Parts: sequence; structure tokens; C-alpha cells
Amino acid sequence: MRRFAFLCVLACVGSLPAWAQKSPDLMQTPECLAARKDLDAALAAGGPRTRLDAARELAALKCFGARPRTAASAPEGRFLPPPASAQPPPPPAPVPEPAPLQLRPAPALPSVAPAPPPVAIPRNPAVTSCDTAGCWDSNGNRYNQQGPMLLGPRGGVCTIQGGLMNCP
Repeated sequence: MRRFAFLCVLACVGSLPAWAQKSPDLMQTPECLAARKDLDAALAAGGPRTRLDAARELAALKCFGARPRTAASAPEGRFLPPPASAQPPPPPAPVPEPAPLQLRPAPALPSVAPAPPPVAIPRNPAVTSCDTAGCWDSNGNRYNQQGPMLLGPRGGVCTIQGGLMNCP
């Protein structure tokens, strides 16, 4: 039984898939090293874009085993450089310059008159002293007595309420 199992294992090892078998390291092959040197030279020189693209494709093929991409094999949405025979796109249309900004003068603010001074409310003068002919107030005015009434400085009839003189 052990022999049978051993023979099965040997038979299976001979038919390993390609990914399981040890493959040579492509990065260390002389073809890859030469392609990488050409790619470095193309990058350093600048030059035409087609030379750089060709050096990249050759390095990918020799070092990674990748095939050059074509438009049919490129994944959806990926950018592929246009073929060398393609026409360059037309230059963009010139953008018209905007009209210069014109500023209008600010509207004039209405002139503000200064606030009027506060209104002085006249206080009724207090009666300071009285005699048989009339009374004196706290402002120094004399009120003459005409019977039961007091006449103010302007001739109007005044009344006394709670010690304060009121003359219209």
C-alpha cells in the first residue's frame, strides 16, 4: 500500500501546474538587463515619446513576460497612447476675455442733522415765603395777591398745591 501511495505522489509531481513549477527569474536574464538599460537611457535622454514608449514595452516584455498592449486588449477605461499615425487634436478655441468690471459710485448717504438738545422740562417753583401782599418763590419771583388769588409775573392767575406754585 505504501508503494502505491508513493507511486501516485511521483506521478502527480510530474504533472504540476505551470504556476507550481519553478520558473526562471526573468528580472535577472541578460535580455531584461539590456532592456532596462535601454529604458533608463530613453528616460534620461527625453527625446520623442514614441522611443520612450517602445523602450517601456520592450522592458515589460523581457522582464515580466507581458505582451505589448493593443487597443483590443486594454482594460476598459485605461489610457492607451495614440498610434504614431494619429493626428494631433486641434488646438482649443481661444477663450474670450471678460469685459472689464465697471464700478458705480456708491449712493450718497443722506446728511444727518445733529440731534436736537434734550427738552428742558420746567419745574414748578416752590413757595419760599409769603406776606400779606403776596409770596416769593424759589426762583426769586414775586407773586402779588389779588383777593384770594395770586398773580404771576406775566399777569396770569397762579395756584399753590402742596407748596409748589403753578402759573399758566
